[in-house]
Amino acid sequence: MNAKLLDREALVAGTRPDINHKVIMTSADGFDGYEITEYFGVAWGISVRAKDLGQDCAMGCKGITGGELNSYSALGHETRQRALDEMLSMAARLKANAIINVKFEIEPIGSTGAAQVVAVGTAVHIEPIKNYVPDGALGNILAEIHDRVAENQVD
Repeated sequence: MNAKLLDREALVAGTRPDINHKVIMTSADGFDGYEITEYFGVAWGISVRAKDLGQDCAMGCKGITGGELNSYSALGHETRQRALDEMLSMAARLKANAIINVKFEIEPIGSTGAAQVVAVGTAVHIEPIKNYVPDGALGNILAEIHDRVAENQVD
């Protein structure tokens, strides 16, 4: 992030930065300081992954001795991330710059050891609210973020 793009006074006064061509997301029904200007509908991503038989045997032994099932954790993270990436890609194709009400659903598929992860949310277009004054300590938090970015800026 470039500190020159962050105006400390504007952030404290409530002006939100433009998110440009990124798609941001939240599990809430909106973003503080932004207004929803257009709804595009549901965006989703699905990933189905199966366990490797060798990993399944190794993790079975780990289940007896105790400890984290690293292979299964990695599979879960990868499956969730792929579903998330697909949802973000779909939102971008819809010309959305944000997704609200994001939720994950995880379901086993039969007795195959496979699992399906669905990431789903509402694709929207948001715009910063000019001169928005944040409640509580949010203005101070934004100012602190600006100051930390400025401190770490390399010219």
